[in-house]
Amino acid sequence: MPYTAIQFPGLGSYTPGSLQHLIAVDLRAKDLLGEVDQAAREYGVPPVSVALIDPDGPEIEELAQTPTRLHLASLASGLALYAALVTRGRPGDVLVGHSTGELTALAAAGCLSAYDAARVICEREIALAEGDLAGGLTALRIGARRAEHLCGAVGGWSLQPSLFNAPQQTVVSGSAEELPLLEKAARALGLQATRLLVMYPHHNPMLAGAARQVARSTTTYRTQEPHVRVFSPLLRQPVRTADDVRSIIDRHLTDPVFFVEAIRELHASYGVERFLELGSRGILTPCAAESLPPDVELVGPPPGTTEGCAVLDELMRQRPGGSAPPAAAATAAPARPAPAATPAHSMASSRKLPERDVLVAELRGTFADALGYPEEVFTDEAHLEADLGIASVKRTELLVGLLDRYDLPTPPAHLRVRDYNTLPKLADLMLLLAAEDTDASESGKAA
Repeated sequence: MPYTAIQFPGLGSYTPGSLQHLIAVDLRAKDLLGEVDQAAREYGVPPVSVALIDPDGPEIEELAQTPTRLHLASLASGLALYAALVTRGRPGDVLVGHSTGELTALAAAGCLSAYDAARVICEREIALAEGDLAGGLTALRIGARRAEHLCGAVGGWSLQPSLFNAPQQTVVSGSAEELPLLEKAARALGLQATRLLVMYPHHNPMLAGAARQVARSTTTYRTQEPHVRVFSPLLRQPVRTADDVRSIIDRHLTDPVFFVEAIRELHASYGVERFLELGSRGILTPCAAESLPPDVELVGPPPGTTEGCAVLDELMRQRPGGSAPPAAAATAAPARPAPAATPAHSMASSRKLPERDVLVAELRGTFADALGYPEEVFTDEAHLEADLGIASVKRTELLVGLLDRYDLPTPPAHLRVRDYNTLPKLADLMLLLAAEDTDASESGKAA
C-alpha cells in the first residue's frame, strides 16, 4: 500500500452547513466543535458551530468580515472531518497543512489541543488588529522567480512572495498601499492577479511585532511531539518535537509557505503516492495536480456537494492515478479579482455573443471540459464555489478566457464579479458587458 498524506487547506474550504449531518453521526467531531466554540466564547467571538451546521449560515465573504470567526470555522471544520476520517479507519500516514491549515494539522496530530489551537488563532487576530497592519494577499498565475522579479520591479518595502502553491501560482503579501501597485503592474503585463479575502499581509516580516505578541501570549500552551507524522511547509521539514510545534506557532505569521516543495518532498523522499484533501472545497488538490507526476493519486472534495459526509465518502474511495486537472488554487477565497489583460488559457478567436440560453450551454461545456466534471453537475442553480467547489482563482481564469473569446471588455470596478456565481448569472454578466461595450462604441461614433 502506498503512503497517504492528508492535506488541510486554509480559509478557502469553508462553506456554511458543511458539517450539518456529520456531527449527528460522529460524537468526536461534535466534541471538537465544542472545544473551538469554548475558546471563541472566551474571546467574545460568536460560536463557529452555527456557521458550520446551518446551510443558511453566512457565506465566506460575509464571514470574512470577522476574520477570527472565519479562521476558527476553518480550524473546526478540518478537525471534525479528520476525526471522522480516523473513525472510519483512514488516519493517513502524514499530515500536511497549508497556511492556517498548519495549525489544524498540528491539532489533528495531537501536538496541541483543539482548544489551544483555537486560542492561538484568537490571540493572533487580536495582535493583528492592534498592530494597524492593513494589507492582504494577491495570487499571481506565475512562478516564484517571476513573482520575485515583479515585486522588485514594483518596488516598496512590503511586497514579498509568501506562499508558493504550485509551479505557476505564487501568492504575494503586501501592505494596503503597495499591493494595488503590484496588481496594476500584473495587469499591464497580462498576468492573472486575484486578491484574496484576508485583511492582513500574512507570511510577511511586516507582522514580526504581532508574531512576538502571539509568542508571548501563548507561551504557557502545552505542545508535544505528534502522534501522527506531520510535515511542515513552513519549517520545510517533518515536525518531530514540541519545540518544532512552538516554532510554527511563533513564526507562522512571518515566514513563507513552501507548499509545492513540501508535497514534492513527501512524494520523492518519503514515498507518498496518495494525497487526500480534507475540506469542503478543492483548494489544494489542483495545486498538487500541477506539482506532482500524473500517476500520483489525488482525491479531493467531489463536485456538486460540499457536505462533510459526502466528502468523507469520496476520500474513502481508492482510485489509481491522478484525479484532478491542473488548475490554480488559493489559500483563501478571493475577494474582488484584479482582472487580467490576457487569457490564462488559449481560447478560440473572438466572435459574436450568442443568445442567453445558447451562451449558458456553451459555458456549461467550457467549464466541464476545463475542470473534468460531467456537464450535468452544472445545473442553473449550482453555485460555482459553494456547491461545486470551484476555487475563485480558477473561476476568474476561465472568465478571463471567455472575455477574450467573445472580445468583451474587463468588468468595471463597480461590478463585483464574485456575485456572478452560477452559469446563468455569468452569462448575464457577459451580456451586460457586451451591451455596455456596444453603448460605448455608439457613443464614440456619435462624438
